[in-house]
Amino acid sequence: MHFFDNMNYISIIMFYCVIGLVFTWGLYLSLRKFFPNFIVQDVDSDFIAGLHAALFTITFLTLGYSLANVGETADKYQQDVVAEANDIKSLDVLLALYNTKEATNLRQDLRQYAKSIVIDEWPLLSKSQGSLTTLVFQRKMRADLQLLNPTTGKELAIYAEILKTSAKIVQARSSRIQNSGARLAPQYMATSNIGYLGVLIISALMLTQFTWFRFFALIVQVVAVSFIFAATIVLDNPFKGSDKITAEPISTVADSPIRLSD
Repeated sequence: MHFFDNMNYISIIMFYCVIGLVFTWGLYLSLRKFFPNFIVQDVDSDFIAGLHAALFTITFLTLGYSLANVGETADKYQQDVVAEANDIKSLDVLLALYNTKEATNLRQDLRQYAKSIVIDEWPLLSKSQGSLTTLVFQRKMRADLQLLNPTTGKELAIYAEILKTSAKIVQARSSRIQNSGARLAPQYMATSNIGYLGVLIISALMLTQFTWFRFFALIVQVVAVSFIFAATIVLDNPFKGSDKITAEPISTVADSPIRLSD
């Protein structure tokens, strides 16, 4: 779907509407010009109508499944972002409980890392890339983590949780970058587009028995399919566009003040 990466929801709807209507009416007018006597006979009308209904149903079912699939995936990725933000917040709380100068410095590193995710890395996720700047902050944070030197039982217990949580944060970032490149299997969209093409061809044949009812019904059909195509394509790239996954949970943590009493 890389062709649609720079198109928004409305643009994709217009694209499929225009393509669908131009193709249908172009084929119909071509039949009128080059085969003026061609018309679907009454004996074939039921067969053509049944074939049209079958193809339309298959196309809608395939698109519906694809839309449900990408919608569920987008929701999961947003939940993963919330979980990542919670892990960052948890690490901040643990460092506050550790309550040493090194821990306070590490809390500052953690906020710089979170801000870099929002400012530097998030725009790159639409290209399935991570930010080198964010990676530098991540490495600095892990290096400063080595400066913690637990001595008491309390510090050792907190330090163990700090190590566990910091590992989860690193893994969350890796998973987020990897997931940003995940797309719906191309077979689903190929099947939907082929089915849509078949529907348009049969629609043009049905128009040889022209009625205004068929005229408006076929326009509604094209528009309805275009909306589902657009929704599926937009959600299939969830880190870009008007319906993209938001970094607000991480941004909230990044902008929170450092308080010694956390």
